[in-house]
Amino acid sequence: MIPNTKHSICAISIRRHLGTLMLALTMIVLGIFFVFRLPVDLLPPITYPRIGVAVTIPGASPQVVLEEVTKPLEQALNATEGLEQIFSETREGRARLNLYFRPGDNIDRALSDATAIFNRNRDSLPDLVSNGSIFKFEPSQQPIYEFAIESASLDDLALRIFAEEELARELNIIPGVASVDVAGGVTEEIGINVDLSRLQAVGLGFNAITNRLREGNRDLAGGRLRGEAGDPLVRTVGQWRNIEQIRNISLNLPNQGSIDLEDVAQIDDGIAEQTLFVTLNGEPAVKLSVQKQPDANSIEVINKIKTKIASLRKSNLISEDIELVTTKDESKFISSSIANVVSAGAMGTLLAAIAVFLFLGSLRQTFIIVIAIPLATLMAIILMKLFGLSINIFSLGGLALGVGIVVDNSIVMLENIAERHNQIDSRGDSCRSESPKDSFYGERYPLGYMAQFTPTAIDNAILASAEVESALIASTAPNLVSVLPFQIIGGSFSL
Repeated sequence: MIPNTKHSICAISIRRHLGTLMLALTMIVLGIFFVFRLPVDLLPPITYPRIGVAVTIPGASPQVVLEEVTKPLEQALNATEGLEQIFSETREGRARLNLYFRPGDNIDRALSDATAIFNRNRDSLPDLVSNGSIFKFEPSQQPIYEFAIESASLDDLALRIFAEEELARELNIIPGVASVDVAGGVTEEIGINVDLSRLQAVGLGFNAITNRLREGNRDLAGGRLRGEAGDPLVRTVGQWRNIEQIRNISLNLPNQGSIDLEDVAQIDDGIAEQTLFVTLNGEPAVKLSVQKQPDANSIEVINKIKTKIASLRKSNLISEDIELVTTKDESKFISSSIANVVSAGAMGTLLAAIAVFLFLGSLRQTFIIVIAIPLATLMAIILMKLFGLSINIFSLGGLALGVGIVVDNSIVMLENIAERHNQIDSRGDSCRSESPKDSFYGERYPLGYMAQFTPTAIDNAILASAEVESALIASTAPNLVSVLPFQIIGGSFSL
């Protein structure tokens, strides 16, 4: 029985071959256009079902942090929707809580809920809490580029100041850079060593100094100054500009007198105690870690960083005695991984073409199959762009596997067309239709003409493609069905 080809995709493609050609050319143009605009990364976007909460309390002991911060936050954050487990870690001067959720939960909603709970309970925390942060765990938060700097002419303090105020500032303005973290070296610190005996002698407590320091180092808005020329804004400058201003801070005494801070404390302009050491080849150094924005192209961002550093070196902002050594460059690994996958796909395409030619013995069929491989790949790239996917080792691996499916289906289709063509050539007019009412030929030609009709090459191709079309769709569908549940049920990442 001749299959019905009225609604066959293959039949429509063969009958409207010019439209099919234009559609193929459109996919080639769009695919080439999109392939250079897809974000490139090592891994697809990954979201762990986990939220972190970090709180810092300078100088507090672990026992104080546990009782005053960790336990109250555990009780408050326990009301977060979907929470399954809380794991806390308390150390000197800091507390960290990890909130675990079920795989597939909406972590963005959980993050918003946890942030709202943290803000509501912020007032119940001690005043010494300097900062608190809530964040998701994502690989995109990891630095993509790290380098260390050292100098023979700059000391540790000057090198740290140069890295923070000059180099990090220049790198932060690069498009695609989210943040630049500086580690190592030493930082400036003003030390205030209070003489408790003198403080008690004048009738003051330690809180009198801490409150005065907290209130004094800030600028206040003064409103508008009304005048004939205009209404300029006024502010009260209260931030300290030098160490002498700190020494001259006035402390009010209980007997209505006042003394300066330097009368009861020794104030020194020095450096903070170094708790993190960075060395490069055994010498002290400063490390800079660059994080990219989530949607940025990793390779593009790193290339811009290298170009920026070269321009800073050329403008002498980075002097010749400062040595920069790259310690982490994710673009090299990404480029190497992508190059390996692309070369494997190209090699597979070449081997498939050789195998097809050896078995089919036709250059024409081999050429058709080889053309189908990049065409299908470009179509996949168009879909990746439309669905917001990136080029990574997983998506490229899927494209490489898809090449095998395209080759298999092309061989089956072309071989069936060639087989039917050979049968028609050997039997001559034996394929004339005697009952064209329900046949393929009855759809295309009048009933009176059918008795004298002999199928043409196009008709044979349509019939042959229609015979295996449903089988090819049925054999290809399981590959989609095996992946679809992962997209429906959710999980840690999407390809």
